[in-house]
Amino acid sequence: MMNDKTSRLIFVLITVIATILLTACQTGTEEPAIKISSNSVELSPIYYGDLYNKEKEEIEKRLKDFMIGKRFIDLPTFAYGDIIQIEPLNFETGQYEIYDYIVDENGNIISDYDIVPISVTSNKEGKTEFTFEEGYDLESYKDFAVQGKLIHCLLIRCEIDNNSFAFATLVLNVE
Repeated sequence: MMNDKTSRLIFVLITVIATILLTACQTGTEEPAIKISSNSVELSPIYYGDLYNKEKEEIEKRLKDFMIGKRFIDLPTFAYGDIIQIEPLNFETGQYEIYDYIVDENGNIISDYDIVPISVTSNKEGKTEFTFEEGYDLESYKDFAVQGKLIHCLLIRCEIDNNSFAFATLVLNVE
């Protein structure tokens, strides 16, 4: 039978081993976080990380996962010409590439996937801005509109520590 001293020793050893194992499981690196907003409206970012963000199908899969349990009509609405700001919360990057895709209610990109990125400008507060612009023949996508509004996927790419990262957000346009 174990005595009290042996039981305490075993408990201390198990606690120390568990602490060491839990510490070893931590990667020590924090995933990049971003804030996307316009005026006082904060947009929900969709995180892609540094993997699975190159192909159209990978982007669509994450859009579909993000929208589970949500309705497209409840997305924030913006007028063409509105300024959208990007603020990195825990990383630095040299520049962003921003792509504006038209998406259907199933999360499929219906506009051309191989497009030129939107121009961006930096401001003095460390934030990057771009203008939400009408870049498509909207009439050709009217059948995909949700209550008269098109769904836009704003995909944001940047280099962080020599890796390509992607973030996105979904918005509706108003005229």
